[in-house]
Amino acid sequence: MLPGLSGIEVGRLRMSVGYGRHKPGRPLSPIEVGELLRRAQSAGASRQDCAKYLKLSDDQITQFLRVFALPVDIRHLVTFGRSRDSIGFTTAVQLTRVEGPDDQRALATAVIEHTLQMDEVRQIAQLRKRSGRTIDQCLAEVLAMRPTVERHYVFIGAVADESVESVLGQMTQAERDTILRSGLEAIGLEDAAGRLGEKFFTLVGDELLNGKLTRQGKEAIEYRLRAHLTAKVTSR
Repeated sequence: MLPGLSGIEVGRLRMSVGYGRHKPGRPLSPIEVGELLRRAQSAGASRQDCAKYLKLSDDQITQFLRVFALPVDIRHLVTFGRSRDSIGFTTAVQLTRVEGPDDQRALATAVIEHTLQMDEVRQIAQLRKRSGRTIDQCLAEVLAMRPTVERHYVFIGAVADESVESVLGQMTQAERDTILRSGLEAIGLEDAAGRLGEKFFTLVGDELLNGKLTRQGKEAIEYRLRAHLTAKVTSR
């Protein structure tokens, strides 16, 4: 038992970071974990005691304590995992590498605004420390290193023929994909990728595919692919 904590608190702590910690539904947030660890330390437990009891490393205990030391007004943003409106624990650990509450607040806001990844936060923290530039300047430099965003276009069509669906259902995925590939080549969409299921087919491509879908019409392309699939299946 860790000193300074009730049995219920210890149970919640172990469920959050000990056995089963990779399962969903942890009862405590990283900040709450850090708070209990801080209380245990105040009651006489060493960092090594906490690590041994919870089956964690000393470094992991240190990470929880460092995240707990973040400014009060951004602690609630820290969660296990990551969502659009929160900061994941491993990212928050990198956030603590920035010195000073004002810089930590600024970087925390940037994490959410720009969906910064853990490695990007680490880079910003390193730049801030080594160069002495502002957080905004370091952020701008890291964002500038991001690769160009490549947009993929997806088109889903239906086979819409029960007899064809029945035959496709007896094929392997590789066999179906081969048929779809020949269909794409036949109608001039050889640059697109695709997958053929029993009832639906999916096409994926870049701006070139999007342009062809726009010019030829999605319904026309779907009709031509259906015809090809039917011809291929009935000829088997």
